[in-house]
Amino acid sequence: MKGKGGQEFLINALCRTMIHVFIGTKAQFIKMAPILQELQKRSKPFNLIDAGQHAGLTGELLRQFGMGEPDVVLRREHFNIKTVPQALAWSIRNFFYILFTPRRNFRRIFRNQKGVCLIHGDTLTTLLSLLYAKRCGLFVAHVEAGLRSFHLLDPFPEEIIRRVAMAASDLLFAPSASAFQNLIKMGYRKKAVLIGANTVLDSVRYAARRVKKETLPSGPYALMTIHRMETIFSCSRLKTVVEIIRSAARERALMFILHEPTRNQLKRFGLLNEVLRIENVTLLPLLSYLDFIGFVVGADYVITDGGSIQEECYYLNKPCMVLRTRTERGEGIGENAFLAEFDKDHIEKFLRTFPTLRRRNPEDSGQPSALIVDRILQHA
Repeated sequence: MKGKGGQEFLINALCRTMIHVFIGTKAQFIKMAPILQELQKRSKPFNLIDAGQHAGLTGELLRQFGMGEPDVVLRREHFNIKTVPQALAWSIRNFFYILFTPRRNFRRIFRNQKGVCLIHGDTLTTLLSLLYAKRCGLFVAHVEAGLRSFHLLDPFPEEIIRRVAMAASDLLFAPSASAFQNLIKMGYRKKAVLIGANTVLDSVRYAARRVKKETLPSGPYALMTIHRMETIFSCSRLKTVVEIIRSAARERALMFILHEPTRNQLKRFGLLNEVLRIENVTLLPLLSYLDFIGFVVGADYVITDGGSIQEECYYLNKPCMVLRTRTERGEGIGENAFLAEFDKDHIEKFLRTFPTLRRRNPEDSGQPSALIVDRILQHA
């Protein structure tokens, strides 16, 4: 990373190598940042590659975690990819480079250095980073491997991407025992490593220490954020979201973090004005990560369709309504988290019983990012 020198290590005795870290979305920056911090702490060099899927958020996130600029930026536009046409254009351009310019990619992206490429999760960036790395002959380690919904098209395209990534990667870091068992059942025991916690645990610890409570709402409030494609592109599901907003706001203030695609879809289905007319609701823009964790810490409960937010609520022991039909993440389900499945009775039950939803064992002593770095350096 720029301005963060250090010593090099060898994976191949005949070839100078590097740890390459590929990220592109907000969640990937948040979950990989502790690994970057751990590498810095040990004076290990790395090449940070930003695929640019959420280019509008990169700079602020890196600053919040004390990181410098990325070494390589694949997309120069300074705005997030928000629409399907934008995602298609960006993906097609990258697929062209992957297929037809491998030597240029090795020189421009990987700096003519073999080594380990860390990829993360199940996004379009995950797929592209996997293909770039394998096309250039790098050893690929997949962080957050083993998550499965067991429904090929739900969530789409995440379930397909994670299956491809797990099959093609050389090393698989499982964040939980259930994810590890999934990898064993898929026949990946030899390349699977149980980490025991998600790296977002380290991110939450980092952010929670920096919460400024004086900036939070003064009275009781709930927090809501909805953004998944299968939610916002469904009129019936968005109508359910509006009803949840109406019910939650009767009891306490509701802070609704409104992503731009969510706003657009609410407007498209004629639901935005309904939301605006509901009393006791405050619409918030996308928050910085440190501010967001502050809002989670201060909230009575959280309503979300986001998997990462489900995990963050788990580590913060915060009651969480998971507004999905199924989730590949087991963290908190049956403890602090409640899978609502867009079912009216489930939703009403959560709103009645959320004060009782807490983890049975809220202590987290793991060091997932340090364990991942330990293992990567063993392969070095």
